[in-house]
Amino acid sequence: MGKKKKNISDKVRNKQKSSAKKINPFEVKINRIKHDVLGRKVSKHDKGMPGLSRSKAIKKREQTLLHEYDQRMKSNKFVDKRFGENDTDMNVEDKMMKRFAMERSHDKSNKFSLNDEDEDLTHYGQSLSEIEKFEDPVISDDEEDEDKGKISGKMVSEEHFGGFLFETKDNPGDQANKSWKEKMEETIAKSKKEKHDRQMEKEKTLQMTEKLDSEFKDLMMLMAKSKKPKVDSGEKTKVDDYDIAVRELKFESKGEATNRLKTDEELAKEEKERLDKLEADRLRRMRGDGDDEEPKRVHFSADDLSDNYALDTSIKDRFHICYKDGKLLMPGDEEEDQLGDEDDNADGSNVEEEEEDGDSEDEGDADEEEEDDKEDEDSEDDEDKSDDDSYKDIESDEDEEKDTDKSEDKSVKKPAPKVDLKKKKKIMDAARKELPYTFNIPAAYDDLVTLLQDRKEADQLIIIDRIIKCHHPSLAEGNKEKLETFLGTLVQYYTDLALQDPPQLDLIDQLTVPIYKLVQMSPVPTANFVLDQIKDRQEEFRQICQRKAGRGLYPALDTLLLLKLVPILFPTSDFRHSVTTPAIIFITQMLAQCPVNHERDIAAGLFLCNLCLEFVSLSKRFIPEVVNFLHGLLFLIIPKEENKYEKVIPPFKPVGTSINLLQLDTKHRSFEFGPMKMSEVLNTEMELDSLRNDSFRLQATYSCVTLIGEFSSLYKDLPTFREVFSPILYMFGKIKFCQYPATLKEMMEMVVEEMNHHSNKTCKPLVMNKKKPQPMRTFEPLVEEVFEERKIKHKSASKDLNEKQKLLHKYKKEMKGAMREIRKDNQFLARKQLKDQIDRDEERKGKVRRLHQMLATQEGEFNAMKKAKPSPSS
Repeated sequence: MGKKKKNISDKVRNKQKSSAKKINPFEVKINRIKHDVLGRKVSKHDKGMPGLSRSKAIKKREQTLLHEYDQRMKSNKFVDKRFGENDTDMNVEDKMMKRFAMERSHDKSNKFSLNDEDEDLTHYGQSLSEIEKFEDPVISDDEEDEDKGKISGKMVSEEHFGGFLFETKDNPGDQANKSWKEKMEETIAKSKKEKHDRQMEKEKTLQMTEKLDSEFKDLMMLMAKSKKPKVDSGEKTKVDDYDIAVRELKFESKGEATNRLKTDEELAKEEKERLDKLEADRLRRMRGDGDDEEPKRVHFSADDLSDNYALDTSIKDRFHICYKDGKLLMPGDEEEDQLGDEDDNADGSNVEEEEEDGDSEDEGDADEEEEDDKEDEDSEDDEDKSDDDSYKDIESDEDEEKDTDKSEDKSVKKPAPKVDLKKKKKIMDAARKELPYTFNIPAAYDDLVTLLQDRKEADQLIIIDRIIKCHHPSLAEGNKEKLETFLGTLVQYYTDLALQDPPQLDLIDQLTVPIYKLVQMSPVPTANFVLDQIKDRQEEFRQICQRKAGRGLYPALDTLLLLKLVPILFPTSDFRHSVTTPAIIFITQMLAQCPVNHERDIAAGLFLCNLCLEFVSLSKRFIPEVVNFLHGLLFLIIPKEENKYEKVIPPFKPVGTSINLLQLDTKHRSFEFGPMKMSEVLNTEMELDSLRNDSFRLQATYSCVTLIGEFSSLYKDLPTFREVFSPILYMFGKIKFCQYPATLKEMMEMVVEEMNHHSNKTCKPLVMNKKKPQPMRTFEPLVEEVFEERKIKHKSASKDLNEKQKLLHKYKKEMKGAMREIRKDNQFLARKQLKDQIDRDEERKGKVRRLHQMLATQEGEFNAMKKAKPSPSS
């Protein structure tokens, strides 16, 4: 039976081993496709391998993020500067060839070779071949002195060893016949002659040098005379601005380092401490207590010869040491023993009575007393300083003697210092009249009025300032709320000052500074309080209008000053503000509803127009009520024609008794214009006829024309400028300028010219807004260049909007991906940190375990040694 042949296919199957790596089907994630589309290629995202992707991401983070995490606290790093190491385009052979070529270019074998003819050695930048060799140096005079008695080299070469081989040029035959002694004598004579010649030459050179020095001095005197500046007959050159600036920069002081600027909290704390210290000093002086330190007595030392008695005038009471009955006798002891009791009784009763009288007296004239007290205190301080500065060594010796002889000093009675009761009473009275330096903050309005009444204006401002400094918000908790309450009472006091007769306008003006400071500390509560005040006054005005059929009355001076305070405390350029906007509305309401019946109404209306100018100077907001009011004032100025009514808008009337309030009685050629006094023109209790004169009419006309000029400049960019100011130009055309002074006449003409200039500007015609023509709808299909599978919600016909939605979608997608990667990075770092912490804990536990093991071993060995050690009894 023949051999059975093995199948070839089986042989090939056995040889081929599956090189492909088996994939775990549980690690493959299949992304389900909702709809099968014919002709679409299979995407690579149909199947995913989360495990493989996660391992790749972890490996990538270990190479990048982990490396950065490990190097985060290291400032140095290793930089690989090998040639071609970081170049991915070069292979290994190219790198080796480049390195070999670089090594051959830096051949260091001949670096220190001196045989190279091309190289030239240098010394201090000069070639050694060019430097002078100094083979025959010049001998100085000092060297000549040192070489006394020595023979020259020439003579040695000719006469000493080897000299007999050569013959001299002078007498070659005589040299051979001379003896050695003659030759030596001749040599000595020649050397002496050479020495003599050198000395003569040196003396000659010295004489010539002295002669040259003397002649040079005369020459220098002539040169100095010639250097004197000659007086030019011509004019001096003028110094220009550049020379002045150079000289200023030359002599300008250089900046020096200073201490850092202190914060508001530190400044408030220092100011509070200063006020507390001054108040404690005032209370001490008011009680009549003296200085805490007793005045030191100055005595004569045993070695003192009184040499400086005329120089030191600060020492007045000096005494000599003397003893009586073994005790130290001080000056004034006997007089104090005799008169001390009587003076104490009499003076003590007087002081008590004076204290009672001083407590009952009212405080007044504090400023003058403060100045006197300050002068007295300064003089006393100067005396104390002078006493302290002189004889410090004597005082130190005296202190040492007191320490050593403490037992003896106890037996000696210290005399009580003599007190000048008149001076003490004067200081106590001045301290009582002086203003306290610290105050408790008033909790209510009545407390503030009680504290400030019967005080001067300067004292009231000082008290308010000290209250604010003593209760700064940074000093204690609750001070901010107290200051907010105090601000409300201060604003109320501010408005009440305007209702006094006469109104204290100077104090009102100065109160704005502390009010502004308090507003900066707490702006929101202040805004609410001021807004409540404005609302209350507006409600009162509304009720008056209801009672008078829609006609109101101009407010009193307190309301006007409250409105004046608003632009100082709050911004006016905002489009809408919680305080400024209601204030403007209230002002325009008064200008529109208050009729002008007498002169005070004119003054109040002008004041409100000035406030409106302050409110809208930055925002340039148009206020028609102001323009109407100024137009009505011009109506009161012009002369009226019979049986003809001018067009005016309420609150002005074309007829009535008050339509000629600003017409002049006589013609005025000159008049001094100035600001009107508020206390005179806005006082509610004044007589109505007190302002019916040409002086008030001229002032009101001047103010009206000034305001018209300001508002015309402010509204010159309005497209309706011609229509707004044409009634005013009409009224100006009816005014007789010849009746008014020259200054007012010129101002009127200038305002009219300016308004005419702005009115003649060409206006732009009204046109429809330009729109892009819309094409007709067609039935052609919409073809998109790039088709996206993503379904756009609310797809618009606008291409820009669609592109914006696409970009927004891509942005959200990328943002989600970035957040996902950041989250994974944080998780990776957290795992790394946890692993490091576990490794450190394991290492620490291992060390502790080894230590315990070592200690147990030592304990066992110690116990074994202890057992093996024989007892002392055996």
